[in-house]
Amino acid sequence: MPIPAPLVALAGWVVPGLGHWLLGRRAKAAYLGGLILAAFALGLLLGQGHSVASAKFPYYWIGQMGAAAPALLSNVLFGAAPQGHTIDRLELGLVFTTVAGIMNVVAMVDAYTIARTRKDGPA
Repeated sequence: MPIPAPLVALAGWVVPGLGHWLLGRRAKAAYLGGLILAAFALGLLLGQGHSVASAKFPYYWIGQMGAAAPALLSNVLFGAAPQGHTIDRLELGLVFTTVAGIMNVVAMVDAYTIARTRKDGPA
């Protein structure tokens, strides 16, 4: 029985690449999930953990929430930490984490579209 498209989209939102994985597209899932998580991790590294903070950067947070689990986890772990010094590449970290969230939304829509147009079960 095929997995409902909204469930595929929700799974892909929570964990990058999971929507494609559930559809049986394992290579695409690994590629997209790895790319999105690597971009998000690089953004965290560049921002020294401060690039994901819903209270400090609410507009970036909207885009970052495209990668639900990584963004929420990072916000809980690092979001409230005081920033005692200037971070040279904080803005670049903000951009990387936000773009990763937006990329995940695109991957989620792709998985949803595939699930909606499928007539058979998983490939």
